[in-house]
Amino acid sequence: MLPRADPNYNRLFKLRPLVSYLNKQFGKIPYSRDLSLDEQMCSTKARHILKQYMPNKPHKWGYKLFVLCDYKGYSYNLEVYTGQENYPKFNDIDIGASVPLMEHLYDRGILGLGTVRRNRVPNNQFPDEKQMKKEKRGFIAERISSYKSTPLSITTWKDNKIVTLLSTYAGAEPKSMLKRFDRQIKTRVDVDCPFVIKEYNRFMGGVDLLDGLIGRYKIKLRSRKWYIWLLYHFIDVSIVNSWLLYKRCRHKNNELVNYTLANWRAEIGSTLTSTGVCTPTRGRRSNSLEALMKRINRTRPTHIPTKDSRTDNTGHIPRRQDKRGRSKNKDCFGKFHTQ
Repeated sequence: MLPRADPNYNRLFKLRPLVSYLNKQFGKIPYSRDLSLDEQMCSTKARHILKQYMPNKPHKWGYKLFVLCDYKGYSYNLEVYTGQENYPKFNDIDIGASVPLMEHLYDRGILGLGTVRRNRVPNNQFPDEKQMKKEKRGFIAERISSYKSTPLSITTWKDNKIVTLLSTYAGAEPKSMLKRFDRQIKTRVDVDCPFVIKEYNRFMGGVDLLDGLIGRYKIKLRSRKWYIWLLYHFIDVSIVNSWLLYKRCRHKNNELVNYTLANWRAEIGSTLTSTGVCTPTRGRRSNSLEALMKRINRTRPTHIPTKDSRTDNTGHIPRRQDKRGRSKNKDCFGKFHTQ
């Protein structure tokens, strides 16, 4: 354990070996083409410095994690947010996209898409927020540019709120139509929707799907140790990942999925509790040589000292023993407890 003043000090040092091992095992599965990175909460109200408050989450208090998932909910990598003590210059860390991030991914052959803050867009020529609110629902504005030979498409769309997305492969075209309820005319109307919104909604729900699968049958044991809550969360993630891999293999072989998530967890628990336990069998005892040797070699309690030593009519000198024990004399139990 490093001292707290050391720049390499990690608040997660108790769980760091486990997190590294899980990421190594999860990453052995071939990565899907469509991945999503989002925040996840390990719900708790324990008093700890790592606890975060996120008002937009179903569980507002807990430990925050960054999780890399595919659109089906399988987790390839996870990291616990431990604060900014080791990175003081990054005082505005956010999960949203940015132009340098898209350029960094594009140079490595990765196409990106994500929401972006309007003040992070350089040379922003979009209508301001007041003007956008005056536009009708479904209004779309798009700007196409490049940054260090990286093609960028920035799209703003007005729905219930104003949404701005940044992408290196998707834009406003081709548009599609969505149904929205209009309060003024009391009916559903058609609203324009850009292609980038459809792509975002299609592949961005992997972490939310993982949260839903964990929340159905999560471990609800309580503990006074803060890291035990994270340990239970890692167990839940591992179980859900194993079930998703089981489903993937069954679908690949055109076979039916015989286990639901509840049955899968029950089967894992039954297997772990029955490992190493010899279940008695009905019927007559086996007369095989192996079974006979097991019965003969079974250790039984013996007298200390042995009966031969006690009855050989020879005076014995006490001898020092490495293990604790007490001498046992014949018929001493009744006299000791009755007199």
